Amino acid sequence: MTKYEELCGAFQQCNNEDIAYRDRSLSFIARLLTGFAPYIGAPSDQVKFLPPEPRDSKAIYTPMGAAKWEGNGWWVAYVQLTLTQGNGIYPQLAVLFQFRVRVGLDNFTVQLGDSDRTHTISDGANATALETVYDEAYQRAKQYFTPRSQRFVEKANQDSPQKIGFL
Repeated sequence: MTKYEELCGAFQQCNNEDIAYRDRSLSFIARLLTGFAPYIGAPSDQVKFLPPEPRDSKAIYTPMGAAKWEGNGWWVAYVQLTLTQGNGIYPQLAVLFQFRVRVGLDNFTVQLGDSDRTHTISDGANATALETVYDEAYQRAKQYFTPRSQRFVEKANQDSPQKIGFL
């Protein structure tokens, strides 16, 4: 075998490994994204999958098409849920949930948005292994929508004084 043939073989092996990595990554991300809406009971017509900006506002993305490699070791994709107050009642609110995924040799690390918390999911784990990820996303969103007055009362029980208005 010539050195040229060895280089061609190395190139082919590298390419095959890259394809396998991409396929494994995108398959997991698709499973992660598609499992979120059923977990929280969101109607399918209120769910979209989106890549990071810039994105085509007219495009319809699949879960695999929404995932983008950030170049820093993380894949990033969004699930957009449209929250409603009832049929025909406005306003409605489009809420983005950012899912970040880092692929390991035998597991996946998942992080939600700017959370400091990460979740390690074993390769081949069943769907219930993702429930801790989904629950964190749900709890963070629910906390965000907790009425401001209730958050104020809860913080009033802490040691530091609470500021209102321009004080």
